[in-house]
Formats: sequence, C-alpha cells, structure tokens
Amino acid sequence: MASFSSIGIGSGMDTGAMLEQIKAAEQMRLKPYTLMQNTYKSKISAWGQISSSMSALQGSVKKLTNDAFNTLSVSTNKAFTAKAGTGASADTHAVHIEQLAVAHKLKTDGKPESDVPLGEQNGATRTITITNGDGKETKVTLEDDETSLDQIAKAINKADGGAKASVQRTNEGYQLVLSAKETGTDGEMTVKVDGDTALGDILDTSSGGDDGSGNGDNMKLVTAAQNARLTVDGMDYERSTNNISDIITDVTLELKAKSETTEPEQLTLTRDNSAIKTSVKDFVEKYNALLKLTSAASKYVPNDTSGLKDEDVANKNGDSGALMGDSTLRGMVGELRTAVNGIYGDSDADVTALADLGIKIDAATGQMTLNETKLDSAIADNPDSIADMFMGRGEKEGLATKLSTIVEKYVGDPDTKSEGIIKTSTEGLDEQVKIMQTQLDKTQKLIDAQVERYRIQFQNLDSTMSKMNSLSNQMGSLLASL
Repeated sequence: MASFSSIGIGSGMDTGAMLEQIKAAEQMRLKPYTLMQNTYKSKISAWGQISSSMSALQGSVKKLTNDAFNTLSVSTNKAFTAKAGTGASADTHAVHIEQLAVAHKLKTDGKPESDVPLGEQNGATRTITITNGDGKETKVTLEDDETSLDQIAKAINKADGGAKASVQRTNEGYQLVLSAKETGTDGEMTVKVDGDTALGDILDTSSGGDDGSGNGDNMKLVTAAQNARLTVDGMDYERSTNNISDIITDVTLELKAKSETTEPEQLTLTRDNSAIKTSVKDFVEKYNALLKLTSAASKYVPNDTSGLKDEDVANKNGDSGALMGDSTLRGMVGELRTAVNGIYGDSDADVTALADLGIKIDAATGQMTLNETKLDSAIADNPDSIADMFMGRGEKEGLATKLSTIVEKYVGDPDTKSEGIIKTSTEGLDEQVKIMQTQLDKTQKLIDAQVERYRIQFQNLDSTMSKMNSLSNQMGSLLASL
C-alpha cells in the first residue's frame, strides 16, 4: 500500500502519519512467516550446493571403480593407430598391414552437357537401382525431364542410400561419378535401370565396372572395391573397413597405410599408472570440497543472549549453518566418514586403507591431506592392490563401490535416473516455501484491509470534526452579533 498524505484538515491531526505507524505495526505480523520462508529457502540453497558437490564426488568415485585402473597407454605406429577401451588388457601385438580397404567408385562416359536429359522421352517413369555388396539398395524413380546427369546425381543423394553421386567436368566432358559410402566388398556397387533402355545403356553395371577387359559394363571402373588385409600375431584377417574392432578385445585399429616392410610393427598396450594418481588426487579434492560445504551448513554458533530478559526467547544466530541440526545431513556425513576410514581388500595386502596411499584424514574436520610422494611409491609398487582396495575383489566390497552406494542413496544416479534422499528433502522444503508464501499473501490482504478501515474511519472523523468546527464558527458569529 502506498504512503498516506495527511487527511486531517478538519480535525487538525496528522492522520497520514498515524496511518503509516499503524501500517508499520501491522506489517510486523508478516515477520514470522518471512523468517520461516527465508529459513526454508536457505536450506534449499544449502542442499543444492551439497547435492552438486556430491554429484562431483560421484563422478570422481566412478573413475576409481573402473577407468582409473583400466586406462592403457598405446604405442605410436606408422601404418595404423589404436584406441584401447576399458576392457582391453596390457599386452603387445605384432601387426602387419598388407592392404587398406578401398571404396568402390564408378563413372560414366563423358557427356557434352550435364543438364540435358539422357533417357527416352516416352512419358513413362524409370527406376535406377544401386545395390551394394552388403545387400543395401538405393532406388530412385525419374520422370522424362529428370534424366540429366545433374538430376540423376541430385536424386541419388536425396535418397541417402549406400552410394553418393557427383557430376565432374573433365577433359572427356561431364561425367557422373558414383562412390560407395562403405569401403571394401560390402560397398561394391551394381547399377540397373528399369524402364529406360537409353539410360540403361549409360548406367547399367553388374561386374564392378568396365576395366578395359570387355566385361560389358556401361560405367567405367575408377577404383575397385577392396577389403583390408592384415596380420595380427601371425594370424591373417580380411575386413571391409579400415576401422577394425573385432580382432583384439576392446581395441580399435584404424589402418592408415600399407606397412613399409615385411616385418610387423609392435602394438604395445601398457597400464597408464598416471591415471591412478590423477583419479586419486581428484577424489581427495572432491571429497574435501564436499566436507567443507557440509561443515559450513551444519555449523553451530551460540545465540547472543546479552540484554535479553528472562521472558525473552533468543533467536538462532545468523552465523549458524542453514542445516544446523539436520538429521539427514548428519547421517550422510557420518556414512561418508565411516566409509573413508574403513579397511578394504585382503587383510594381508600392502594397501588396505587410504592411509597406505599417503592420505591422512583429520579426525575433527574430516579433511584429507595427500602425501604425493607416498602415493607415487604405492602406485609404482602395488597398483593391483590399490585397485582391489577401491574396486573390491570377488564378494569383498571396495571403498569406491561403497562410496558409490552412499552417494547414490543421497543424490540418485543419472545413469539409472534414480532420485535420492536430498531430492525428496528439497521437494518438501519447496512445498513449505509455497505454504509460507500463501500465508504471507493472505496476511498481507488482511493488513491492507485493516489499514483501509482505519483510513475510512479517520476520513469520517475528519469530516465530522470539520462540520463541528464549521457549526462552532457559525454559532460564535451569531452570538457576537447579539
């Protein structure tokens, strides 16, 4: 409600100021609801930060359940490159590339123009069928005015099948060039025209293209379809593609060139221990960031009771954490701290706890301190034991797998689209914020109505006083005239 101007002209009282004072006093009725709403909002904000930090820790922990201990360094080779997945094993392989897979390519004889129809003008339609070696078919149907080289290429590309087409201007004239999208014999093309003999005499090809041997094909061979051939560890393989992932388990070979000599190249896959260190350091960083947030959210600062009377109630200190005393937060932190202080793996193993990796945990704050020198030594001496501690072995649970379970319990898992306890808690707080807002709106309407009643009463009072003053003046004048 806007501020009031003085309306006490008749009464002589500053009723505007009086109404402002009444309004200010009435507005105090909103304070409890506003304080409660702000408290709920602060809790939602705190949980949001903690949830985000928990998700970051979740990503770090997931690396310690797999990627950190299955990352391999791959040797550099001339004739091929290799990419190792998490299922690959550290090993060496002898690889020799005999030939690369090549895509089939055909071209027509040269034509004087590219936009002149080449088919019969009989009012009928004709169909061009391109069949690849893997059985994929590309069919296009053309009208009389759609049989130029340009129109044929456009129709084939629009069909988006196993071949792509282009028109090239050469010394022989304009030529339609067909290229298989797949390399090797899987992409080898045959071309058949139905419903147009003239166009068939230009395109029909069933034996890989005219290579000069008089095989009867109407399109010329540019590049023959060719499979890749290679030898891995003394065994011969033939594939239609240069990207091969079914020879070495979870390793993709990308063939680049024919081997320069008859001797094979050595493909070496070695465990990348630097990935372990990087993952452990990231875990410590993410865990400490989370504990810092939870400590701030649960911090208790004693209330300031100075100057309070016996009957007064002290309010919560504003420096206390938004989630001070929250049982969900207390339980979550307790589970995490119990997990990181646990013993994992075989009892006689060299690494069974974070302390064996040079990670010291402060008993008061829960913060971790990492000794990188000790971590480097542990990684160099016992990488498998470290893996067992984090990932577990057999029925024995590892630290990372235990932490994954705890984190998922509270923040859910984006992979399985599950929701955690924090989401449920914040949804309840959101509902409380809405309830408080409803109560604030309702109370504000009552306050506005109450102030408006006072305004009308003051206005009536002022009007009455004004009339009485006028009557008094009239009577004074009358008496004075007697």
